[in-house]
Amino acid sequence: MSSSEKMQAMMKETGLDKFLQDTVLGLIEKQPVVSADMIEAIAAPAPATTPEEDAERIASLKQRIQLMKKAVPPPADAPPPEEGAVPEYILPAEVEGDLGDVLGDFKLLERAGVGFGKPASIRMYLALKMLMHKNMGAHEGEKIVRVRNWGKVLGLEQDYIIAEVVMEGRQPFPPLPEGEQPPSVVPRDAVGDNFADFLTSANHFVYYVCNTLGDDWTRLPDTQPEHIKAAILIKRAFTGHLNANVSSKAPFPGKEVDFLRAQIARITHDTRIAPRGHLHDVTDYEGGGDLAVGQSEEGTFHGLTPKEMCDVRNKAWVHAAHDLLPQGRATYYNYGWVQPDDKPDVKDPRLQKNRPPLQSIHLDPAPYLGASAWSAHVCGGLASEYACAVVRSNIWPGACTVAQGYTFINYYVGNGCQTTGTMFAPAMAWPVCADIDHKEYARGPKANGICGDLNLEPPPPPRP
Repeated sequence: MSSSEKMQAMMKETGLDKFLQDTVLGLIEKQPVVSADMIEAIAAPAPATTPEEDAERIASLKQRIQLMKKAVPPPADAPPPEEGAVPEYILPAEVEGDLGDVLGDFKLLERAGVGFGKPASIRMYLALKMLMHKNMGAHEGEKIVRVRNWGKVLGLEQDYIIAEVVMEGRQPFPPLPEGEQPPSVVPRDAVGDNFADFLTSANHFVYYVCNTLGDDWTRLPDTQPEHIKAAILIKRAFTGHLNANVSSKAPFPGKEVDFLRAQIARITHDTRIAPRGHLHDVTDYEGGGDLAVGQSEEGTFHGLTPKEMCDVRNKAWVHAAHDLLPQGRATYYNYGWVQPDDKPDVKDPRLQKNRPPLQSIHLDPAPYLGASAWSAHVCGGLASEYACAVVRSNIWPGACTVAQGYTFINYYVGNGCQTTGTMFAPAMAWPVCADIDHKEYARGPKANGICGDLNLEPPPPPRP
């Protein structure tokens, strides 16, 4: 039997001939685009290795397999677990609370170009799970029941990864001052202990930060009105250290941790939006009831198409939070003004009003001339089943909302600075005063009021 006959017999026995026929027919039918470089790479012979190199590679693979089989080593400061109990440093498969669909949210954000990659998404999920499981930073009687990833604030040395938390039995942090305060002192906004679709307080949620996923989370204090008022006058980059001083032209009464919390409140109340029809205002305005805004009745909101969500001018999106007043609060605080008895129609002259609830984002003031406050576009328009709408804020660069069908996510990734529309221009220096001891600053004999304090001759008269 010749060598060719032996080869044919072997191919029939192993089924290789059938495999090659199917492969060639598939290539002829599909006709994929194959470059010459790809064929050369496939046909290139494997690099020659020595037996020592092969043995070293096999030993390395065996070592990796053994490391994967080993148990997770406990931390150095971990207490010894009780017999039969699960160690605290191992997260359980299920935790008590609402984590939401973290991986699904990041997958939706990746379609809009805001994602951090699959490994970072998994680490974020585990970090949020650890925060809820260990109930970090909670005082006695407090319990974390809901967690979501608010976003990321970029710093010069380190970044801040921020988590938004709903806490039951929440107490003010830091505690409220004891005793009666003067009427001129504006108190902070009230704290919340449940989830709200429409925010009416700058302290409704609790915020945690960490610099690296896997580190312990740090609870931020409740924001103060004086911090918000001072933050409006400051445009400064973050360093990444919570205890750093805030060096700025306008004095800031606190550390960077307070400045970060104030900026989170400003960004949240300016960029928290919802699609039209998702929320419904049921406030009893005639009876003088409190503001009541919640989700629409089940079955009334059918979602919007990506094209409809990008129509910002047609009220496709509305604000889902009160704006922050110049007073530094989301709701006005009465200083103690008393209405005169003889003038019942007179209103408080210092009264500051919020924008109407569920106001369209199209009515927001433009950051600078010729620009709109919001911009929107469709991602993945070629495949309609995977398309999503992306709405970005031009006032707070980095704030975006990604929506698809019934799902939408408010997210922020930026340096925490508000755009002003103009370049930075330092203040002009004052004119130099004349000094008799320095002749270079003395007024020259030919100087007049046109030239000021400079020893320059006046410009020549224009030619006739």
